[in-house]
Amino acid sequence: MDELAEKETYRRDVYRPIYSLHKWWARRAGSTFRSLGLAALTDESVTKDDILTERNSGTHDGLYINPDDDRINTDVTVLDPFAGGGTTLVEMNRIGADVIGYELNPVAWWTEKKSMDEVDLDILEQEYNRIIEETKKEVGDLYKTIDPQTGNECEVLYYFQSQKVPCVTCGEEVQLFPRYQLSKKKKTSSGALYCPNQDCDDRIIELKSRSKGLEKGDKVKIKDGDLEILSEQSNEKPDLIISDDGNEVCSNCRLEFDPSDGTYGYGKYTCSNGHKHDVKETLQRRDEKPHFERFAIQYVNIHGDKRIKEFEQDDAERVKKAREKLGELYDELPIPHQRIPVGDETKRIVENYNYERFKDLFTDRHLLTYGLLFKKAKEIQTKEFESDEAQNISEFLITTLSNSLNYNNQLTRWRPGQNKATDIFVRHAYIPRVQPVEANPLSEEGNIASLQNYFDKTYEAKKYCVRPFEKIKNRKKGKMEQFYVESESISNDCVESLNCKTSERLDQEDESVDYVITDPPYYDNVQYSELSDYFYVWLRECLQHEYEEFSPEVVPKAREIVANRSANKDEEFFVNSLSNVFSEANRVLKPDGEMIFTYHHNENEAWSVILQALIRSGFTIAGAYPVQSEMPNNPHISDLDNAEYDILIFANKERTDEEITLTELRQNLFFELQDIIQEERERHEDLGQADLGVILRGKCMYYYSKHYPNVYSDGEEVDIDTALDTVDSVIEQILEGSVNLPQAIDPLTQSYAALFQRGAEDYDQLNKHLLAKNLNVSDLEDEKLVKGPRDAKEPVTADERINYIEGKLNKNGRGSDSLLDIDKVHYLYHLYKSDQNTVEYLKEWKTDDLEDLADFMAEVTDDERYESVMEMGLQQF
Repeated sequence: MDELAEKETYRRDVYRPIYSLHKWWARRAGSTFRSLGLAALTDESVTKDDILTERNSGTHDGLYINPDDDRINTDVTVLDPFAGGGTTLVEMNRIGADVIGYELNPVAWWTEKKSMDEVDLDILEQEYNRIIEETKKEVGDLYKTIDPQTGNECEVLYYFQSQKVPCVTCGEEVQLFPRYQLSKKKKTSSGALYCPNQDCDDRIIELKSRSKGLEKGDKVKIKDGDLEILSEQSNEKPDLIISDDGNEVCSNCRLEFDPSDGTYGYGKYTCSNGHKHDVKETLQRRDEKPHFERFAIQYVNIHGDKRIKEFEQDDAERVKKAREKLGELYDELPIPHQRIPVGDETKRIVENYNYERFKDLFTDRHLLTYGLLFKKAKEIQTKEFESDEAQNISEFLITTLSNSLNYNNQLTRWRPGQNKATDIFVRHAYIPRVQPVEANPLSEEGNIASLQNYFDKTYEAKKYCVRPFEKIKNRKKGKMEQFYVESESISNDCVESLNCKTSERLDQEDESVDYVITDPPYYDNVQYSELSDYFYVWLRECLQHEYEEFSPEVVPKAREIVANRSANKDEEFFVNSLSNVFSEANRVLKPDGEMIFTYHHNENEAWSVILQALIRSGFTIAGAYPVQSEMPNNPHISDLDNAEYDILIFANKERTDEEITLTELRQNLFFELQDIIQEERERHEDLGQADLGVILRGKCMYYYSKHYPNVYSDGEEVDIDTALDTVDSVIEQILEGSVNLPQAIDPLTQSYAALFQRGAEDYDQLNKHLLAKNLNVSDLEDEKLVKGPRDAKEPVTADERINYIEGKLNKNGRGSDSLLDIDKVHYLYHLYKSDQNTVEYLKEWKTDDLEDLADFMAEVTDDERYESVMEMGLQQF
């Protein structure tokens, strides 16, 4: 499941195209929910290998790619009370179960609906092409530019913009540049820089042959507009000698500059007079929203090459023309007018940057273009087609247009290293940009923001619904294999109901649902309604008269189950609301039914509330298992020290009367969690502490809920918060007390290594760490592994232990079981330091595990001789 999920979350459009139909946040992997569905809908005789197994040839087989109707019970009803983007509904629909979805958010509900609505792809493509061509005839020339090299009119891909602010101190207009790099040199394209000199006649610097900056001392000659680095043997007089590594030179004005040293950084700008001020404070003082100026353009020349040029007067005229045309047509275009509500995620752009309305997040040219496109898509409803309803065709094109807004706005930034733009919600937040890019949505030249790209996503998504497939890597052949699952499809046939309302009160009868499979909100992790307002206001312009779900001005927020400070939604609100939903799920679930859900959060408070909600609603956790949830390189994960794993939680309606004390629970957890850490580190080499914490908390939830409410301390029931505090202290001790060494390394050596890693600590603290391995301080003292007074226990060095180790060897021999792993490494280290031969010892002792231990000691002691011990042994062999 982990491997499938990792591949899918990296490229959903390739592995499961249906989930690229429209933007939604924090989607879990469809492959995970397919696996869960198959496990749930088969009896206990079906093993994991029956679901998916790898053959000797490297190919795969099992119910995952070859469903067997005789083994899968599809005569069931599955409820998702937090349907979100529809992952549960789509996967269970595809398997053949009847599905019921509840989702308060209209954008998510709409995404679910269109995911399972069928459509005639030929008519859809025909109408898409028609409205695009019509729009190009009206405004296509506004996205053209003149190639300075040939004079030909060419299509623009992106307009580079930069925010301008007046210096608070001197009034100078400062153009904000975090850096001056526009694109990086690639194999097939040149790199580009922007010269900081405002008086330069041609500020675009093309890097044809270099992918990195110049070096200090380089002698530079400029010939015919090209920069040449003179060799050491050259007798030519250089025009410049580079003063620092990484600097660049403008081949036009000969300015030497650092491309990474711009006028803006960390929220502050610096004018040419050296005055430094905060951008948002400047905007607040002037009560203005950001003002941007275009300064460069990426376009495609007549040969199909991507080039960058300066923004010129002709380009400015086209911007003016777009503004004037927007003014003429504004009243007849479906452009949203709503104010941006102030919330946890929106207050940054509203209160700090003075954006007032959603339309402020777009250029005039984008408002004009999208106004025309949405208008044309809506007007399709009046047409007639033989094989599909006009309204359905219209709705799919409206959905495509809405999805493409992800890259077409003033909050997208340029990534010079990748030579492409980012989407607006790369971090699940509205982030103001000082250097946004304006994309050409009408482009057909490989622009990620183009409507053609987004229509292709829609087309492939619906094609996938008709003929779904699975892609799994054949490790023997080293390539992906695609398996079409001919017996399955995704359609309305298995949809019992999709409800756009809160799931705190369900319409279903008692004990009428076989499974509840869901992905509940993660406390305050994602503010779905605030983020989805961005798409909702555009969708509403086209759908409000046909669907009452789009009647409100913005997405309904009062009953959204999240923690949100701006909305005064605290832990109590979250727990009560979640408990209401879980209680309803418990009510409609059959006695032998099961609830399966994923949870993902590395804050203890969030685990506390999910546990409270489960217990209040009458569920018992039957199991908890970790799976991959998001890619490690996802910016929302990698930049914020968030967890990469979900916990799959299995709950049922059973209860146990078994009693346990808090002390017993703590002791059991010590031993159980220690094994889990080792298992998980073997499964995932790069497992981080945050993810490990998620895994351990999930396991602890299982043990606590299993005994609830019969967990006692001093004769009194232990409440949830007290239990979780206990659990957290156990996890903290185990994580701090563990090291990433092979499981075969003996416990005393593991404990010694962990102490070396942590550093000196008092007796009580050390003893707490040792409890996890059923050891105490005296065990380490007996082996001469620790020393020092009670308040400062520290590890004994190899040199200090050598007499003790030699005594062991003289008494028992080098093959004795009494030798610890650290004894062997310390003794080899001693022999190496004293130039003695280690070969006889290495013949008997050398293992991969011992090498890992030596490497660890080299790292924590900063003494490379530990590594050399093993290298020396190899040479001697």
